[in-house]
Amino acid sequence: MFVVLLNAVLSIIVITIAAILTLIAIVLIIVSLVRSSVAKKNNKKTAKVGLWVGIAMLIIPWIIVAVFFVASKVSDAKNNRWLPGKEVLAAAVADRDAEELHDMFADYVVDEENLSVEDVEEFFQSIDMGNVSSGDIERYTDVSPDDNHYRNYTSHDNGRSQTCFQYNMYNVNDNGGRIYIAAVDGDPEGEEYVGIYYVSYTDDDGTISIGIQPPSEH
Repeated sequence: MFVVLLNAVLSIIVITIAAILTLIAIVLIIVSLVRSSVAKKNNKKTAKVGLWVGIAMLIIPWIIVAVFFVASKVSDAKNNRWLPGKEVLAAAVADRDAEELHDMFADYVVDEENLSVEDVEEFFQSIDMGNVSSGDIERYTDVSPDDNHYRNYTSHDNGRSQTCFQYNMYNVNDNGGRIYIAAVDGDPEGEEYVGIYYVSYTDDDGTISIGIQPPSEH
């Protein structure tokens, strides 16, 4: 999900800027109050520009942060965003949790393929998912391209802009087996089109899969 990644980066940038401005504002307010206190003791008046500037710098950045997050939430709701992390996906597969994985499939795919929990259980029974320790889960979810790969793209296949992702879990057994998950994580047409579309297991003997291929990249 490139959009999700972009929003996360922008969130960090916006919050960082707001935090820096807050620290500067606090310093300005303290300095202004100290100067005002000293001037008062000497029966002098001093402009409180620093105080008002500091208050403005303290309030305005956080108003912008609030507006940014509200706008993000509105955008997510409008596009029926589904924001699963690699941890959620990897855990469902490693635990062979058929119900959990089935729940993550898009309703559209479940209806089209008449996909049941039993079908997912049969898929798990047909694959060699041997590396499922906590250390393996870390491999599947860290930033190493040798252990996993997560990619985002946008598709216009169906006349609308759908955000999609592909997730690979490498070396799920000692023979180099691979799990591949493809999903739509945002579709303005409806929630039923959002979720996992396709899951496959590949090794030297071939590929076993369930679901249907998601929209292609354009």
